Amino acid sequence: MASYGHHQPQQWYAGGPSSFDTRAGAMAGAPGGSYPAPGMSGAGTVPGSNYLAQGVSGGSKIVNGGGGQWGGSMDSGGGEEDYSMEPPLLVELGINFQHIWEKTKTVLMPLGSMDEHIMDDADLAGPLFFLLSFGIFLLMTGKVHFGYIYGFGVSGCIAMYLVLNLLSPKDIDVWRVCSILGYGLLPVIGLAFLGIAVSLKGGVGQGLATLTIAWSTYASTRLFEKALNMSQQRYLVAYPVALVYAIFVLITVF
Repeated sequence: MASYGHHQPQQWYAGGPSSFDTRAGAMAGAPGGSYPAPGMSGAGTVPGSNYLAQGVSGGSKIVNGGGGQWGGSMDSGGGEEDYSMEPPLLVELGINFQHIWEKTKTVLMPLGSMDEHIMDDADLAGPLFFLLSFGIFLLMTGKVHFGYIYGFGVSGCIAMYLVLNLLSPKDIDVWRVCSILGYGLLPVIGLAFLGIAVSLKGGVGQGLATLTIAWSTYASTRLFEKALNMSQQRYLVAYPVALVYAIFVLITVF
């Protein structure tokens, strides 16, 4: 009877004698080309076949049977890729601190000069950071309003996107609307920071709230005017913009 379970499989090692070397030498004159002996340089290849040969140094290489060349080294000592031509990570993410600072300065000093191309890029890194700071400042006063900030922010941006595209002869994308409204939120964030130390529910707080709404509205409509060339509709757009910022001020005060 034939015994089962005692058959030892053939070992195809390049370092020692094996039946593979014997077959490779015996079939050197085969019509389809000779079978390569692992670890032997200059051995022929069989078209369409790939063999994994283990070299003497211990690193594994792939023999490409179609082209007759060795593939890339798979060992840990392989060469590293050149990343010198790769752009910086911040550039790939679209984060430009110079643009963020210019837009922030334009909102904080709304009466100063402004570059005509300041809103050519729809920067969202600054507004997202400002919204997060706004939520943290409210949290420090005991108000967990992250859901309100997200909900009113998204609905306000969509509403302003529809209004602006109806009023302006020039189209604007929703990301640019979010960027402008986000930067215009800076005075509201300052009011929230002030509310950590001072109560805003008195007469002084109401006066500061009104000033904050006017400040944010003026800065945002100025940016919309530059982005859309809509100087005639500027005061018409100011009303819905003021409503958006009034909601955030109410969240801050109450």
